[in-house]
Amino acid sequence: MTETRIVTPRAGSAELNKRGGSARRRSLPLVFLTPAFLVLLAVNAAPVVYAVVTSLQDYYLPFPAKRAFVGVENYANIFGDPRFWNSFKHTLVYVGVCITIQVVLGCFIAVLLSQQKRGVGFIRGVLLLPIVITPIAVAFLWRLMFSPSLGLLNYLLGLLGLGPFEWIYSPSQALPALILVDVWQRTPEMVLILFTGLLAIPDELVEAGKVDGANPWQLFWSIKLPVLKPFLMVGLLFRVIDLAKVFDVIYILTGGGPGVATETLSIYTYTTGFSFLRMGYSSALGLLLFALIVSLALLIIRWGEVKID
Repeated sequence: MTETRIVTPRAGSAELNKRGGSARRRSLPLVFLTPAFLVLLAVNAAPVVYAVVTSLQDYYLPFPAKRAFVGVENYANIFGDPRFWNSFKHTLVYVGVCITIQVVLGCFIAVLLSQQKRGVGFIRGVLLLPIVITPIAVAFLWRLMFSPSLGLLNYLLGLLGLGPFEWIYSPSQALPALILVDVWQRTPEMVLILFTGLLAIPDELVEAGKVDGANPWQLFWSIKLPVLKPFLMVGLLFRVIDLAKVFDVIYILTGGGPGVATETLSIYTYTTGFSFLRMGYSSALGLLLFALIVSLALLIIRWGEVKID
């Protein structure tokens, strides 16, 4: 007589299959994202690696076959280059003055805007106009306005009995003129960021300060500004990165001139690489500019950290 054996599946098998299916479902998005991630990694990492390698070489573009490894010689030459220190100074002045003016004006206009009851939407729309105009169009517009003989600025100042000024055609006035352009175009960006932060302040907090007898300055400094700190950090981060690497507006308006009066690090890096064709030295300058931007960004992030006790 043949014995019939009934095999009962183990209770754990279904659970294991269920867990395996769940793990496969969780890993499925990673499978689809991996090709795109690899492409982005190659597109972003390859130029950086190439720049690092090139910065360690004596690479003169007309003679690419004569590239030679020189180690950190390019970096050592940079710190003995007076033109580098001149462009470094211009970069710090440009970033520092623009940021200071934009933060002060941005806070002032944002506070006034937060107290406005009517037409806030229209005002915000008007503030967006300078931001949405492309930098090249802004540069050509201001180039016309800075004309010593036909420019609108000298005409308006002449009505007040001032001027005429040479603006971007004067070594002493060119950098302040560039700062004026950036303040006009980018202050609204800071205004909108800070205005958003002011909207996040509870009305009860402000009313409590008023009950305690705080004046408008004390309300802003002791109540509103601490709440605005994370928003201010974001605005500073965006603006510092953009200002330190700005190229298009300066190149169109002055090209770094007159002479080298407005030559920033980005302009000097471009000139070294594509005018003097010293690609190794230019790559080293570009990496130093990158290090400067990262350092400033880390300082801002460190300052804006929100500590929770």
